[in-house]
Amino acid sequence: MPLAAIGKFVCLTVLFHIAYIATNRQKVNGGAAMRNFTVVVGNLLATVRRSAKMRTTGYIPRAHGEVSLSAIPPEKIHLIPDDFHIRHVGHLADGRLFLVDSQLSFDGKTRATRDYVCTFIFDVDGHLIDHQIDLHGERGAYPQSKAKETFDRHLAALGAATVAAIWIRPFTVMAFGLDFGFVPRQLDDGGWCVESMPGNTLAFYPPWEEGGYDT
Repeated sequence: MPLAAIGKFVCLTVLFHIAYIATNRQKVNGGAAMRNFTVVVGNLLATVRRSAKMRTTGYIPRAHGEVSLSAIPPEKIHLIPDDFHIRHVGHLADGRLFLVDSQLSFDGKTRATRDYVCTFIFDVDGHLIDHQIDLHGERGAYPQSKAKETFDRHLAALGAATVAAIWIRPFTVMAFGLDFGFVPRQLDDGGWCVESMPGNTLAFYPPWEEGGYDT
């Protein structure tokens, strides 16, 4: 039952029982009415609490029943700039969206980690329309100055850019024989997350509008 309807029902019930008690002034009947009133209101409040609890656990009413917000993969992911892992994200001068970030891959056979720098360009609706992915090299085998130089080159190629929160759609592109992108993955409990691949460097979780992630 919607909370608004429950609220109206509670008000009507209260008014009904007040009228009932007022017209039954005998001590016995009045006491019985009060006890009945207490039971009814207690049951209604329990229903309200159950409904409120349901809403805070990520469920919303749908035409075919209750559906968890995390039971389907998101159409978009909210990237919110911060001082930690999402720093170079926002709008270009022409209105397109951008993300520049580091990425990695791990070779289970050679135990080698390879580092990359990635630029992803999106249209205003968050669809990927262009990308550039460069390989720094195998970790420990290249100078840090090379990594900084490559990253700075990617940032300079953006031209005039404004750091801001953006919404992007999940995507995958192939480079160096690997899948790069923001890839939805279903969890063991049936929910969904979106992982920054191929290194799974960031994992985003619902509620999607909050842009929450872990590393």
